Amino acid sequence: MLVGYVPALVAALLASFPVPGAVDGARAQLLCAALAVHFLKRVLEHLSRGLPVPAVDLLYPGVLVFAIGVSGNLYHHYLLSRLRADGGGDKGYKVPRGGLFELVACPHYLFEIIAFFGFAMITQTVFAFAVAVGTVAYLAARSCVTRKWYSSKFEEFPARIKPLCRMSCSHLSALVF
Repeated sequence: MLVGYVPALVAALLASFPVPGAVDGARAQLLCAALAVHFLKRVLEHLSRGLPVPAVDLLYPGVLVFAIGVSGNLYHHYLLSRLRADGGGDKGYKVPRGGLFELVACPHYLFEIIAFFGFAMITQTVFAFAVAVGTVAYLAARSCVTRKWYSSKFEEFPARIKPLCRMSCSHLSALVF
């Protein structure tokens, strides 16, 4: 089954990247993303085959964590899309506002990380956990670069807004509570 699912996963992932003229519109991009999630799940199912059943089942908490991650990511992407609400004619950059953009440079990355830990909780495999940890490293670094770019581009960029790589446990607990 891996022989069948891995190429489909790769194709869905490649189709999710913006290729001029190939995948236009939110509907097509969401379809590609949904297919990628589906085939990733299938690949992870076959990689975890034969592993012992975990003593504590995190399936349903994992689904909840995943849903929170996907919802938060979608909401913050929506806020980003509103920065150029005039149809894309305005090429000027703006500081994102609203949601957790008031505290974190890239809250959409934070929620993507949460979604990947939801995957890890659902599968409860070392593979999924490794992917989640890799996602943290990659997106935290991107958040640092993005925060630095905002600071250089906008003199009025608030110092209170932190990148994910510099958030302490107290910052994270403030976001949760």
